[in-house]
Amino acid sequence: LGRAAYDECSLHHVTCGTGAALARFIRECQAPNVAFVFPGLDVSGGVMVALKHASILRARGYDVTLIAPNSSSGRWNAAGGDCLPIIWCEGSLMRGRFDMMVATMWATLETARHYPNVGDVRYLVQNLETGFYLSGDPQRAAASRTYGENAGVTYCTISPWCREWLRDNFGHEARYAPNGIDLTLFSYCERDWSGRIRILVEGDSSSEYKNVDESFKIIDLLDPKRYEIWYLSYRGEPKSWYRVDKFLKAVPHDEVGKIYQQCHILLKTSVLESFSYPPLEMMATGGAAVVLRNEGNAAYLVDN
Repeated sequence: LGRAAYDECSLHHVTCGTGAALARFIRECQAPNVAFVFPGLDVSGGVMVALKHASILRARGYDVTLIAPNSSSGRWNAAGGDCLPIIWCEGSLMRGRFDMMVATMWATLETARHYPNVGDVRYLVQNLETGFYLSGDPQRAAASRTYGENAGVTYCTISPWCREWLRDNFGHEARYAPNGIDLTLFSYCERDWSGRIRILVEGDSSSEYKNVDESFKIIDLLDPKRYEIWYLSYRGEPKSWYRVDKFLKAVPHDEVGKIYQQCHILLKTSVLESFSYPPLEMMATGGAAVVLRNEGNAAYLVDN
């Protein structure tokens, strides 16, 4: 009788026996949880887009967490319009369960694919990132591998152009979530075109594909008395030969619209963009955009 009582209790009345039912009950009461994996949280276009998607999911009732390498910037991030918790994962071991994990750039896919306790893996492809590196650079091949056959990964993208090359070159039918902008941050402002014209150049001078040098070669041909030059960059500094009247670095996203409002023309000569935000933002504020055609702006820009 004692043995039967012991067996009954050990099998059905301690956590080894009751844990599965308890876990099911807890999961039914919880919101689905999603982790977005970032290579870093420094302000950039790709980071801001991924943070916006995280905020949208948060507004829809999802439990959203950001995962990034170690940083001294604290445990919360508010750059995407919402205050989201951060797990700084470099050098530490995560054990928690995620219903979904989203890789946001090529260097983050490995983390999402190999984390053992996750239900669904997504890859938010925001550009043909092989174009960020010169031929022969090992990172170019590493980025390309993330677009190959990755079992169990659902591909998503923000650009019709990216959707096309993911299908044509790699056989992925990617889900498409079009980009947009917040018109409360980029509101219309009337310009006075009668005086000195202010030109804004935007882009990282240290990135080959941003092609900022060409913008400043054009500026060298312009009369300084007629044209004032502002340069906005998240990372790169002005090179010694750039003619810059005002340099703006790492401006918070919610203040960028005010800079566009103060300028007449955006001059942007990048050769590779999946979806080029600055021309859209400049036009939203009422300014003119002079750009080098690429797939990322041809999706929405019409000449003249």
